[in-house]
Amino acid sequence: MKKKDLALDLLEMALARKDEPVALASALIALDRLASQRPDHAPAHYASGRVLILLGRYQLALGAFRLAALADPTMFEAPYYEAICHWFLGHDAPALELLDHACDLDPSRLEPWYDRGQILANLGEHALAHDAFAHAHALRPDDFATLKKLLQSQIRLGRWEAARISHAALRKLWAESEDPAVRDLESYVLDQFEIGEQAILALETFAPRGDPQVAVSFAVTEAGRLVFSLNLESSVALRAAGYGWTLVVQDGGLRVDTGYRYHDRPAYPLLRRDAELTIRNYPALG
Repeated sequence: MKKKDLALDLLEMALARKDEPVALASALIALDRLASQRPDHAPAHYASGRVLILLGRYQLALGAFRLAALADPTMFEAPYYEAICHWFLGHDAPALELLDHACDLDPSRLEPWYDRGQILANLGEHALAHDAFAHAHALRPDDFATLKKLLQSQIRLGRWEAARISHAALRKLWAESEDPAVRDLESYVLDQFEIGEQAILALETFAPRGDPQVAVSFAVTEAGRLVFSLNLESSVALRAAGYGWTLVVQDGGLRVDTGYRYHDRPAYPLLRRDAELTIRNYPALG
């Protein structure tokens, strides 16, 4: 928004007290009064829409953002948040259309590109999602969340060299970040893939601790239930035997040695290949 006014002050108060329904209702009443007095005042409609989102009233918020866009067709926030409402309501096509419009209104903003990538990824349009995340990353190379999404999309598409570069950049960004929300992260989702009816979530730990140390854990789920985990880990005993890393199945209280040994930490394409083979053959290991 270009400058503060009463509507934006009311929105700021509502955002600061977003967990207080009475405060949100009071802000909405004041904004409705302001919008009635000044029907062409775009910030009043926009702020009303934001408060309605906080209240979970997405359908009403849609109308508020449309009024804001009619009052000020140049306002980036109006189509952007209208797109968010459609997304929350499960309307992917209009959400994508409005995000495109928001990108046209302000090409410098990261948010619509990021959200466009997320919607496309959810729809299985991974190549288009990659392009959206790549554009968002180009706009803000130091944004951790965007780089993480770009890395995930590169892995999903098998673009291993690009993923290697992004992975190194992500770890460097984490190590050097002054943002506590980033620096305090212990792990993150590196990859997601499927094998038959099983969904696999690969989690990487930034700084493994303890003995054994788990660097990457593949959580194998089926119908939303954890079946077992496959861990890339190192230990004092393993290093004493001349190896750096091994793959171990953790199945409840049972640990199963897969027989995989690595002198150095394996690059992710090799690790992913060995993990897939292990997951497919795990019943035979038992």
